[in-house]
Amino acid sequence: MLYDSTVRDAAFAEGRPPADINQLLSWAQLQLHIGNGTRWKLISARQKMGRVLFEIDEDTPSGPRRLIGKFGDSGRATTLYRSLQLLRNAGFAPPSLYTVPEPVAFVVERGFVLQEKVPGTQALSLLLESLDESRSASRFAAEWLLHLHQSQASASADPVKPDGIDSLANELGSILKEESARIARIARAIRCELAQPSSASVPCHGDFHAMNLFIHDRLRVSGIDIDKFAAREPESDLGCFLGQTAGLGYLARGSFECTEAARRTFLEHYEARGRQPIIASRLGLHMAMIFIKNLHFELVLLKTGRMELAAPWLSAAAGAILEGNIHLRP
Repeated sequence: MLYDSTVRDAAFAEGRPPADINQLLSWAQLQLHIGNGTRWKLISARQKMGRVLFEIDEDTPSGPRRLIGKFGDSGRATTLYRSLQLLRNAGFAPPSLYTVPEPVAFVVERGFVLQEKVPGTQALSLLLESLDESRSASRFAAEWLLHLHQSQASASADPVKPDGIDSLANELGSILKEESARIARIARAIRCELAQPSSASVPCHGDFHAMNLFIHDRLRVSGIDIDKFAAREPESDLGCFLGQTAGLGYLARGSFECTEAARRTFLEHYEARGRQPIIASRLGLHMAMIFIKNLHFELVLLKTGRMELAAPWLSAAAGAILEGNIHLRP
């Protein structure tokens, strides 16, 4: 919900407003020992999937700064805060071009994290612009990810597990009965590929897509929402970006073609500058998992009723995992 109608770049202007937002802000100010000398101005807030998200302007001696606050799961909040600290110390802070938000405060008991709101434009909107703009944003995205994967940041191992694939497939199959056989084939192929050795682990974002990347006038490129940071195979981040970009483009424009050039540019740039070859079968695995999870999210969890997504998204998942069609060409 937008609380200040004069703000053009509010982060949480849409969605259900938290009923207790004023109490939460008062609690946070009390915890952080913020008195009357420091003013918080509420810009926007919303409640999403059990989390409360808010945006404020804070007065400081050097002028106002925009901050993002999150109340949620304490485990994910701990990972987020520690990952931001770790990555800032590893070089992901200005004057570097490639950054993460500055962590400001953390209260583990409430899963509360307060952090800088990074400047810039969300990469997704740039990927859907002109061809030149889209390709430029794709290169920035690939370069940010290369810096992360090639960094010396210490991350605990979190290999991809097959747990949950069968339940996702069964629940989707119960809704999409005419597609149940294809869903079962995709699930079997995912389990089979997951049983194969993964590639070498690197520090990974864990949810790397174009809505979690902001580009600011070619001066700063920032990755956000790093609450799943861990050591995994690089194809997990690559497949996430490719699958999510294709899916988000489909939601926006009704086809995968609108982001094909951006996806190709992203992958080619990463591959040209990467230190280890990309394993196509692992890339297809993670792309297929993204499509299955996102379709399950739409039809089972959110119950949006968007049945028209089933055929193209299942075709994309099957093509990626069964045929190696990572560019999603018909």
